[in-house]
Amino acid sequence: MAILKRIRDPIHGLITFDLDDPVDGTAWELINTPEFQRLRRVKQLGVSEFTYPGATHTRFAHSIGVFHLARQLMSVAQRDVPKAQRDEPRERAALLAALLHDLGHGPFSHAFENAEKVRLPKNQYKDHEDWTGDLICQPGGNIRRILKDKFRRNGEVADEIAAMLRGKKQDLYSSVVSSSFDADRLDYLRRDRMMTGSGAGAIDFEWLLDNLRIVDVPANSGEDIEDSDGDTIQAFSFEEKALQAAESFILARFHLYSQVYLHRTTRGIEQMLTAFLLAFSAEASKGARADLPVSVDHPLRVYYANPTPDLDSYIALDDTVVWNALEVSAAKGNGKIQDFADRICSRKILKCVTIDIVNPQEADKARRRYIDENMKDQIGVSVFEDRANLAIYKDPSKETVKPHKRVHIRRDGGKVVDITSLSKPVAALYQEQEILRYYFANESDRVSVLNVTGESHAAT
Repeated sequence: MAILKRIRDPIHGLITFDLDDPVDGTAWELINTPEFQRLRRVKQLGVSEFTYPGATHTRFAHSIGVFHLARQLMSVAQRDVPKAQRDEPRERAALLAALLHDLGHGPFSHAFENAEKVRLPKNQYKDHEDWTGDLICQPGGNIRRILKDKFRRNGEVADEIAAMLRGKKQDLYSSVVSSSFDADRLDYLRRDRMMTGSGAGAIDFEWLLDNLRIVDVPANSGEDIEDSDGDTIQAFSFEEKALQAAESFILARFHLYSQVYLHRTTRGIEQMLTAFLLAFSAEASKGARADLPVSVDHPLRVYYANPTPDLDSYIALDDTVVWNALEVSAAKGNGKIQDFADRICSRKILKCVTIDIVNPQEADKARRRYIDENMKDQIGVSVFEDRANLAIYKDPSKETVKPHKRVHIRRDGGKVVDITSLSKPVAALYQEQEILRYYFANESDRVSVLNVTGESHAAT
């Protein structure tokens, strides 16, 4: 009789693990490592709870959901690909990569990474994907040990999973983890929508999955199937009757990015948190001379005291560590550290001015010119520039767009086409939208920018 473990999830219902199955059993052991359990203390949406109070879900729950969905996507590949052509080691690696894909996320992921980009030389900076690879491949680490014990291979499985997450080889199996229709997106779109309470971003997952097939598409980017030179690869595709559901899936990403991920309040809190971390790290780098309100063995202080980031001090960080530093700094700190900590803990939101740089009006040009001429020295100190690109679907004719980054539709006659040839709303997303906002620590500075064209002081 199979031994089952169960996790009840608000999105997917009951997620089961068959401990007699090599992949499920391994996944269960990986979930119960300290490295994976740390994700319970890293929120999926960082500071979004300041805007959406329900957005307190974690990367732990998300990662388990991604594994569950990866199994469903892989079942389509197992159904449609002849057994003789299947690569079972790659199947296994893809499923475990789905589980571990967020393992290296730091506290308040994006704000933390933004601070790291500023404070570290380019050759020392690591993003969460680099840290994930390091955690998986760490000699003597729990992840590598479990993979080695389970599959009797000397670290090769860990290396293959890390390489897949770094995009070293793109094929049908890696597309389960990273593609236009991957397990990661399928989970976060549904989970983030539910937990934020956003009315936007609904997708018909059951219909999409029921109409998902494996087809051959050109291996060369930018080619149409009928123009292919014969060099093809396998990829996921939807049947034509799922066109509207596929269109809604892509538009769901657009709506969630514009309404949730790039919300001006959330981005403003991220700017303050980045500023706090930069001020804290600058002081911590002084070592024993640092004037900080936390103890010398506080994990955030230990991490920043080391001029070169190391894995052990990095994985000691999570959201609770940063929150503790914020609360202590707000009560006992001084200078910029105390100021930004207090603003965050008290939710004293920075107000912003949005500049339209796609179709700028005279007011946009005048405000930007005023900031450039009068506030250059304040950028990063009391005035914060926030740039973001909203690029949901790229032009499939471009050579840089990989085949697995396209959404394919198999028409009723059997021809496989890119969704943009059938959907005007998706084709309209070709144009990348660039967002530019300036946040002001001093309201008088914001007012002076608005007054360049005589506008009112209402929140922008």
